[in-house]
Amino acid sequence: MTMIRVVLNIRAWLLLLLIMLMMLSSLSSSQAATGFPFAFMTIDAEKAAARKYDYIVVGGGTAGCPLAATLSTKYSVLLLERGGSPYGVPEIENADAFGKPLDETDNYTSIAQTFISEEGVSNARARVLGGGTAINAGFYSRAGSEYVRNVGWDEGLVEESYEWVEKQNAFKPYQLSPWSLAIRDGLLEAGVLPYNGYTLDHVDGTKISASTFDSKGKRHTAADLLRSANPDNIVVLLNATVSRILFNSPAQEAKPRASGVEFMDRHGRSYQAFLNETSSSSSSEVILTAGALGSPQLLLLSGIGPSEHLKEFNIPLVLDAPMVGQRVQDNPRASVNWLSHQFYTIQVVGILIASQNYIESLSTYVNGTLSFNKNNVYREVIFEKLAFPLSRGHLRLRTTDPRDNPSVRYNYYSNPLDLHRCMHGVRVIDKLLNSPSLHRFNANSTHDFNFTGQPLPKNMSDDAAVAQICRDTLNTIWHFHGGCEVGYVVNQKYQVNGVEGLRIVDASTFTNGPGTNPQATTMMLGRYVAMKILQGWSR
Repeated sequence: MTMIRVVLNIRAWLLLLLIMLMMLSSLSSSQAATGFPFAFMTIDAEKAAARKYDYIVVGGGTAGCPLAATLSTKYSVLLLERGGSPYGVPEIENADAFGKPLDETDNYTSIAQTFISEEGVSNARARVLGGGTAINAGFYSRAGSEYVRNVGWDEGLVEESYEWVEKQNAFKPYQLSPWSLAIRDGLLEAGVLPYNGYTLDHVDGTKISASTFDSKGKRHTAADLLRSANPDNIVVLLNATVSRILFNSPAQEAKPRASGVEFMDRHGRSYQAFLNETSSSSSSEVILTAGALGSPQLLLLSGIGPSEHLKEFNIPLVLDAPMVGQRVQDNPRASVNWLSHQFYTIQVVGILIASQNYIESLSTYVNGTLSFNKNNVYREVIFEKLAFPLSRGHLRLRTTDPRDNPSVRYNYYSNPLDLHRCMHGVRVIDKLLNSPSLHRFNANSTHDFNFTGQPLPKNMSDDAAVAQICRDTLNTIWHFHGGCEVGYVVNQKYQVNGVEGLRIVDASTFTNGPGTNPQATTMMLGRYVAMKILQGWSR
C-alpha cells in the first residue's frame, strides 16, 4: 500500500508539473502574441520604479536598445521608451507597409509623431521601441572610414560593433528586383562610377547594400538587439515618457549630478526612478538616447540650456548651456515621384564623387492591404539626398509638455553651396530617368513614369529652373541630427559638459551625419559606447 501511495504521489506531482509547464508556455505564447517577446518588457511603471538601477537609459530607439542590452551584461539597467512594442504590428514588420506609420499619426499615441519645421517641411520622429529602425526604409550601410577617423572613434571597436549589429540585423539581398537592376544599370549609364557590387562600406560610385528587412520582407529593428541583454539585469518599460532629469543638490563648488528621472505612464500618472547610490560613481548614470529632437528637448526641460530661453518657461536653471539645441541639421531631399502598383525596397545607391550626394529610389505605402497585393497603391520616388549640408538651424521649446514636439528650424539651403550641390544631384536624376536601362524597364513593364507633383524641367541647363526644383520639392529623408554635439554639449566620451552622471548617445551628438542612412552607425554607436563603459571609460 505504501508503494502504491508513493507512485500515486509521484504521478500527482508529475501531473501538477505538467500543468504548470503548460501554463508557463501559454503565458509565454500570450506575451509573444501581444508584442512582448521578452520577459523583461513591461508597462508596469510602479513596479519598474520600485527599485534602483546602475544605469537609466532614456529612449528605447536606434542607439538605446544596443546600449542598454550591452550594459546589462554587467550592470542593472532601466530602459524607458515612450512608445509601445513593435512586435506583432504589421505596419512595422511588413516591408511593403513602409510609409503607413508616417501617414497615420496623432499627438500622443501613434507609432510615429509628425512635426513640422518652422520652414513648413513635414517630418516625423519615432514613438516605438526600436525607434527609427521601426519606421524607416530599411537601407543598411556603414559610415565611411574617413568619417570614423574624423570623429575620433577607435576603429577596431567600431568594426567589432558594426559586426555585432550586423550578425543580428543586416541582410544581404537574396536577389535584386527588376527595378533595382534597372536603377543599378541606369546609375552606371548616368556616370555614377565605379560599380562596387555588394558592400556595406561607404564607397563612391554605385553599390548594393544590406537591409534590415530579411528575405521574407520582415523588418528587424534595434529592439531585436535586446535579445543579447542579460534578462536578470534589465527592465524595459514601455509607454513611459520622461519629463525631466533629476539632479542631486550639488555641494559647494561641485557639479550637479544626475540622480534619476521623472516620467509619466500612458495614463499621465507621474513616477520617479533613481540611480543606485551604492554603485561606484563611474557606473551610475542617466544616459539620454531619445534622438535628435528628444535629447536636446529633455535637457532643456531639465534646466540645462540657454538661461534666457529657460526663463521664458519658468524652468529652474541647473546649468547655463547656450549650445543645447543649436547647430541642428536635416538632410534636404529633392525628388520626382509617381504612383504604381509595385513595391520595391531600397537595394541600390549611387554616391556621387564630387558632391557625396546620394541617389536612391524607394516605394512608400499609399493605400491597400498591409501585405503585398497587386491592387495596392504605392508612391515610387527617385530622390537625391544632400549629404553633409552646411546649413544649420536651432531647436527650442514650444511647451513644457514632454509629449509635445519642440520648435525646430533647419534653415534648409541657407548656405548657397547646399543649393548648388542639390542642383548637381537633380541633373544626375535626369540622366538616370533618361538612361537606356530605365527606358527599357518602362517599355517592358506596366511601370509608367506619370509623375505626380512637379516634373523635372525640360531644359536641364537652366540653372534657375533646376534650383527651383530643389526648392519646390524640398522634403526630408528623416535623417535630422545635432543639437547636443560633441565638442559643444558633450565631450568625446559623450558626457554632458558641466554636470556629472549624464551622457547622451544618439544622433543629436553628430556634428555631421554619416552621409548614408544613419541607422547602422547609430546602432553601432550604442554598442560602441556601452563597450567603452564596460572597459572603464570614465573622465
